[in-house]
Amino acid sequence: MENTVSKKALSIFILCILLSIFTLPVFLLADTFDLSLSLVEGGTRLELNQANQYKGVKLQVNSDVSTRYEIIQRIQQQFVNRDNPGVILRDNLVVRGLRGTNRFGTFRIPTNDIAVRDNELIYTSSSSGQADTLTLVYGLKDLDSIQPGFYQGQISFTLRPIGSTRQEVTKYLYIYISISETGTVSQKIEIITPTGSKRINLNPSKDQMIAVDILVKIDSDFNEPFSIVQYLARPLESKTGDRIDSNIINFRVAEAKKGVGAAKTDLSNNPQIIYTSSPTGQADREFIISYYIKDLSDEKSGTYNSRLQFYLRKKGIDKKIDDLDLAVENEKIFELSLEPQDPKGRIEFSNLKPKSLPQQSEVIVDIKSNTGKKYQVSQKVFSDLTNKEGNVISPEYFTLKTENIDLEGDLKFLSKANVQKGETVLYVSDAKGSAGSFKVIYELTCPADIVAGDYSTRITYSLVEL
Repeated sequence: MENTVSKKALSIFILCILLSIFTLPVFLLADTFDLSLSLVEGGTRLELNQANQYKGVKLQVNSDVSTRYEIIQRIQQQFVNRDNPGVILRDNLVVRGLRGTNRFGTFRIPTNDIAVRDNELIYTSSSSGQADTLTLVYGLKDLDSIQPGFYQGQISFTLRPIGSTRQEVTKYLYIYISISETGTVSQKIEIITPTGSKRINLNPSKDQMIAVDILVKIDSDFNEPFSIVQYLARPLESKTGDRIDSNIINFRVAEAKKGVGAAKTDLSNNPQIIYTSSPTGQADREFIISYYIKDLSDEKSGTYNSRLQFYLRKKGIDKKIDDLDLAVENEKIFELSLEPQDPKGRIEFSNLKPKSLPQQSEVIVDIKSNTGKKYQVSQKVFSDLTNKEGNVISPEYFTLKTENIDLEGDLKFLSKANVQKGETVLYVSDAKGSAGSFKVIYELTCPADIVAGDYSTRITYSLVEL
């Protein structure tokens, strides 16, 4: 009996060992084909500036699949100046490869600095696809030619199998670049507003704010050609996030004799040369930049803000002169105007007699609005048509109909309807509160039993935001 139990126990034990032997490889069958990156100096942000001009990035390939592979560098987001989106860092951002940090494959990036480029092959593995490690060094060159400011962009590294259907692996790296002012030309060139403030205010509704003149004073001699360049730092935007095009402002340079000033030009989001010296560097001691605001009646009301930045450009290098805040105020318009057909400025039906032909009287209703909000137009009829003796015309003989002139919304009463006492909605605008106009046609039919005379009522119109 003991022998039998012992044999059973042994067979169970052997079965367990066999299960273990056949189960264990299941956990070892998962292939590894992956890429990781880390900063040589630690941390999670790669930051470059004048004090820290170069930083290293370590790439590590983990692979046991014996598949040949390559690593591709791509620019996912351009390195754009935060304050001047039109300025993009290109050849100043460089990369080099550190030889000796890889063991098996071919490092494609040279040891000297080259500009960071999109879709750049940086590494090819050995034929057997051995795992490897390599280090890249990113940095800045020609710092004096970089416009001061803050730049941010993103590059990626893609591990791509060669001759295999394995999935690519991509890792991303943000690079933050800060370039501070290394010099100033404020002692040589001044930008002066009429009030002495650092702000330009434009408002098309106020005569004194339709145009603003800025004085530019050049207090030093330049022995080489130069230009003064203007940047619009960001789009003109209100606190609610609404924007207007920069071309609602134009500018021109006056009183320039030795140099060449800009002719009348629309303001742009791109850098604009506003003044250029003579080829020998001779320049006017003073000149005027005049900024003009165009009609904004079709734009949403609000105050739109941005900033103008002025730079001295010599030999392709820009150095900051000064900044001026820019504010465009578009005052709220929410108005209703009426244009009756009757020259007397009223709705009138005169000389009414039994069985006389129907009479019509028209009113054009015009709405001006730039609030960007939905609204409605209503009429309020205070009484039935009544004469001095108190005789009343039944409402069934007094009708209205509307006609669209240039509306975008919902116009009521496109067919005849009786005019009712009290308040009646005539029109509801679209969601944007677009301006427009429409016509109301009132018609009176004389009943057979009408008492001759003049009949009247009072009608008012209202404009209300919804």
